[in-house]
Amino acid sequence: MNKKQFMILIICVLLIALAVVSFVYIRQTNLLIEEARRIKYLEDQLRETEREKNEIEEAKRKDEKDDEESKKYSDLYVAMADKLGISLKSDRKKAMVVPLGSAYDEETLKEVLSKLKLWSSEYYDVNDINKLLVLAKDEEANNTYLMAQEFYIVIPKYRAAKVSLKELELLDTGKLSPVKNDFLDGKSFTGPVLICQNISDIAPNGEISITGEDRELKFSPFVSLKDGELILPDEVYNVYGALDMKKYDKNNYDKDLFNEIKAYFYNY
Repeated sequence: MNKKQFMILIICVLLIALAVVSFVYIRQTNLLIEEARRIKYLEDQLRETEREKNEIEEAKRKDEKDDEESKKYSDLYVAMADKLGISLKSDRKKAMVVPLGSAYDEETLKEVLSKLKLWSSEYYDVNDINKLLVLAKDEEANNTYLMAQEFYIVIPKYRAAKVSLKELELLDTGKLSPVKNDFLDGKSFTGPVLICQNISDIAPNGEISITGEDRELKFSPFVSLKDGELILPDEVYNVYGALDMKKYDKNNYDKDLFNEIKAYFYNY
């Protein structure tokens, strides 16, 4: 073997060695790339699993919170909301009001109390409902009389919430101011309350207060002179739709309650 052949042999050996090394390097690189991809896939899977776990835990916490919150709701409020298709999720809403209309004589009182009976036949025993009426005392005649005509059922959202009513008077300044009323002051009730207030179209003479869940809601429902619409704050639902007027019977009313309220008429 001459020198030239030897050099060719050496070059061939080196080329073969380089090819082997390159092959091994490429193979190792591919293996490392595959391993990196596998690790990334596993990391992605772990992250996805962790995300799903967190979502499940968050949903569980939310459900537990919702369950805890729903336990505070009035059963009556829930029943009416279910029947009327009203969402319980709205934190803004705090009460429902069922407008029963105005009563200023026996016939209109029968209409109001017939609506009350219609509502109670679906949701609540009328004999158990508490009442807050704007009454006044005529000391000279020794008579108690009703200073109101508009009747409402107020249903607070929370079972522990208390409903009270404060009499208001219109000052010369045009502002409404609370005044003492021994028939109302110091009285508050949980659950649904039958309220009678307002005898004037100018301004309400009563302010409803619902206290509970670390806040107090005050409002004075009244009928708009413009279109006859009942004006309520955003926190309160008007649920006149709770009355199935197809079943309305003017002669179906609670006679004892009729006689009780009738006794306050004709004394303005």
